[in-house]
Amino acid sequence: MTLPRLFLAAPAIPLELASACLKAACAAGDVASLLVPPGLARDLTPVAQALGVAVLLDGEAREAMYAGCDGVQIDARAEGVDITGIRSSMAKDRIVGAFAGHSRHFAMEAAEAGADYVALDQKGPTIGGEPIVKWWADMMEIPCVAFDPVEIEDLDILLPQNPDFIRPSDAMWQDAQSAQRIVSGLSQRLGAK
Repeated sequence: MTLPRLFLAAPAIPLELASACLKAACAAGDVASLLVPPGLARDLTPVAQALGVAVLLDGEAREAMYAGCDGVQIDARAEGVDITGIRSSMAKDRIVGAFAGHSRHFAMEAAEAGADYVALDQKGPTIGGEPIVKWWADMMEIPCVAFDPVEIEDLDILLPQNPDFIRPSDAMWQDAQSAQRIVSGLSQRLGAK
């Protein structure tokens, strides 16, 4: 089993706080990517990229390109969303992620339309008792983000489902010490598995 990497999702907080928390998280664990709100994108992107973290804008592809982000995450459930169009409008080396919630239908449509990964609510309802992340990992090649924030105790249930990425608790954005403690705790537990 390949261990999941960390997928951070920054809230709309001051740049200095976001930067300090991001740096602490990167020092404490294997951070692969960062989802940023539009208000932080331009200033936080170079900080994250200098740390080797891919930056994804939560929003519009045009804004992501303008801010210098590595890609965009869009809501696959939104009415009229055109993932195929977004994928074709972005350079091939840019990432297009799709949030599908707990919908298998939207996740499969997003994958077929060219999404590079899908983000799924692993705490949503199951179909026939099978968690959506496990179903996706067993059926599809495209990477999956377990998008609901996780605590250390959640790993016993989540890791056997084989997500490619997990999102640490949002409490990590309170301050740099919280980011270090939370990411370090997750990383230690992942290393022990």
